[in-house]
Amino acid sequence: MLNHKRVLAAIAALLVLILLAGCTGSKSASETLQDALKKSSQIDSYSMKGSLQVSDLKLPETADDEGYASMASGFLSNAELSWTGGYRKDPMLAEINLQINIKGDLAMTFTVPIVMNKEKLWVKVPNIPMLGLPAEIVGKYIEVDLKKLAEQEGQDIQSLDIGTTQKLLNDVSAIVFKHIDEDTYLKDVSAKDAGITTDGIDKVVQTHVTKDQVEPLIQTITNDIGPEVIDLLSKNEAYRKMLKLEQSDLDEAKKSLAESKDNDISKDLEEFKKSVQTLDILSNIGIDGKGYASYTDAKIAFAGTEDGQTTSGTLKIVQELTDINGDVKLSGEPKAEDVLTEDQLSQLGLPGLGGGSL
Repeated sequence: MLNHKRVLAAIAALLVLILLAGCTGSKSASETLQDALKKSSQIDSYSMKGSLQVSDLKLPETADDEGYASMASGFLSNAELSWTGGYRKDPMLAEINLQINIKGDLAMTFTVPIVMNKEKLWVKVPNIPMLGLPAEIVGKYIEVDLKKLAEQEGQDIQSLDIGTTQKLLNDVSAIVFKHIDEDTYLKDVSAKDAGITTDGIDKVVQTHVTKDQVEPLIQTITNDIGPEVIDLLSKNEAYRKMLKLEQSDLDEAKKSLAESKDNDISKDLEEFKKSVQTLDILSNIGIDGKGYASYTDAKIAFAGTEDGQTTSGTLKIVQELTDINGDVKLSGEPKAEDVLTEDQLSQLGLPGLGGGSL
């Protein structure tokens, strides 16, 4: 059984997805968003590319960490994660090629291809000499049997269901925009002002959340949005199944929200205001000529202190979809001779991805 905090985290994640989904145009933000979500539910294929980068990261140090915090900060600030890939609904196949680029004294670049269909996941092991990986697995695809793994956990296998996901976001967005002030969070901007150079972007909406906006947003989630989203999930078995939630989890989460209104939330917010000095989340969402939200970037700057130690940094994420509902070029499932199954890994004395880390 899942902890009630898992339910609250799921609600928060859905809210973030809605705010980042953005909307603009002559219609109101909520009306345009509903149209965009309905449009997105018709996506059967796409190519994608994106990147994630951390800069100016500072982690707290303790008396006995021997400089590890500074090393970790430098390492992460010099690392950039980028990806390319694609998705096809029927027959279902998803591919992503993760590329990790590390600069500085330990400069290196390596790629981790990942392939997934309805029942299996394959991850290719990169050649990273400093990790000392066994030669037998380098360059091979480690196979995870998702169906077998689900059966071992007493659950049904869950496949990527874009349609159900979009319908859920559509239903949750109606709840969200019933309770929040659209003008507070959304603003129409030009692609030039947003710094977007990607071709084909007709409209751009900018979402901006600062530290001062966190308290009213959390209060609205706790008092209004959260309970209604829980009721929505309680009434829809397909949503619960997709999120792997039991009704008992939802009942416990709703009870927890009610009990937290006057005490825990206020205390947490006071602690948040004391420990967080800076929080600034700026996101630009680009909509193409066909109405798809095909571009998103987000910049998150934060700074805070706890026990006299400072944590700060900036996170930048960019994601772009192309070839929407087009002829997406996919490499396909790996060849049998390039795959190591769980049984083959066991024969080598190594755990599979479903039962531990290499």
